[in-house]
Amino acid sequence: MMVCAGDFKQEILRIYNAINKKMFNAGVKQQKVDFVGNKIIILSKNARVPVLKLLDESYPQTTRQLDLLLFQLIKQEIKEELRKQFQLNTVTVLKDYDTETELSGTIIILERDVEDYLNELPELR
Repeated sequence: MMVCAGDFKQEILRIYNAINKKMFNAGVKQQKVDFVGNKIIILSKNARVPVLKLLDESYPQTTRQLDLLLFQLIKQEIKEELRKQFQLNTVTVLKDYDTETELSGTIIILERDVEDYLNELPELR
């Protein structure tokens, strides 16, 4: 049985938002997910963490380093949750965040096309 792509997108967004809440104590403001072949692309608007926003003006290199460390943690969480909940084999997760616009892009690259996984997943909830 094939899982509906719309339901699967909602589950991915739920996971992504939960990870943001866990890491930053706040969910995303807006988010959208699309599938392109073996890629899951998440675009979101995330409020800047207040302490990082405060430090951005005086210490931009330091906050950029902190951003990179946070991205590593978030990418690990995403990869693990998708493996645990949906048995997705992830090749890599790419992530970036623009502090001025508060827009974030996340690309999850899978071993196979998303459609292949949709055909194998049991019905969602």
